[in-house]
Parts: sequence; C-alpha cells; structure tokens
Amino acid sequence: MKVLERVSKKFGFTRTETNVILFILSACLIGLAVNIFKNIKNDQSYLEFDYKKQDSLFNAVSNEPLMVDSLKNKEEKKIDSHRELLDFTKEKLTKPKAEKPASPSKIININTATISELSSLPGVGEKTAKGIIEYREKHGRIKNLDELLKIKGIGKAKLSKIKDRISI
Repeated sequence: MKVLERVSKKFGFTRTETNVILFILSACLIGLAVNIFKNIKNDQSYLEFDYKKQDSLFNAVSNEPLMVDSLKNKEEKKIDSHRELLDFTKEKLTKPKAEKPASPSKIININTATISELSSLPGVGEKTAKGIIEYREKHGRIKNLDELLKIKGIGKAKLSKIKDRISI
C-alpha cells in the first residue's frame, strides 16, 4: 500500500481518487478477461444458413412468381453507369438554357391582363403575375407604373424591362 500512496502523492491524487481509478482499471481488466475467455470458448467460425427451403415455402404461399435467382434479376436491372457518364460531354453541359420565347411586341394592359398574358412579359413568372392580379384586386386599378414596384418580385430593373410592353 505504501507504493500506492507514493504514486498517488506523485500525481497529486487523493485517496478517494486513487480508489476510483483502481476500480475503473480493475473493471476494465475483468471485462477484457471475460471477453477473451468468451472468444476462446466460442472459437467457431460464423455459421452460414441456407434459406432456400424457407424461401420456397414463402413463395409457395405468396401469389408472386418464384424468383429462382434474385442476384440474376438485380444484375439485369443494373444501369450502365459508365455509359451514362460518357453522355455528359462539354457540349451538352455548356449548352445555353432555352429562354422563354418572346411573344410578339404586343402591348399588354396591366389592369385587364390574365395570368398567362402577364407571364409572357420578360422576367415575369406565374408567381409575379399572380401578385400583380392580387394587388389589382386589393387596391383597384393600377394608375401609375411605379405602383408595380410595390409588388413582390418586381424591382426597378424588371420594371425597366417590361415598361415598353405594358400599358395602363
């Protein structure tokens, strides 16, 4: 015990701390010994089970057709990923996105236009078109183009793009 007291004084542990450390170390050693003992006792290789009989009973009861070799079916369903990766050429990746076809330079009346007519304006999508109609229903007829700036989705840049194509 004097050796234990010397070691604990050297590390600056109290007697209680030393006892806790000894308990933890002894628990770890006992656990390690039990684990080693179990592995020596059960030194059998992993068991492999053949489920063919159970599978055939299941398939006999179910209405689904008997699958002879599930791996073969999986092999048939595999996608040729290498081939798909080769389809991504630089030309296909750098192809510019198709823009909305510009409708003829027809001037649209903001106060009577439908969602589809408003959506044909450059930079105006369905959501913004719905916002214009909701604003129109809530506040009445739009009297000034600057009122469109109060609608979510329309800023100065978008207004400048569409102001030549709309009327009040």
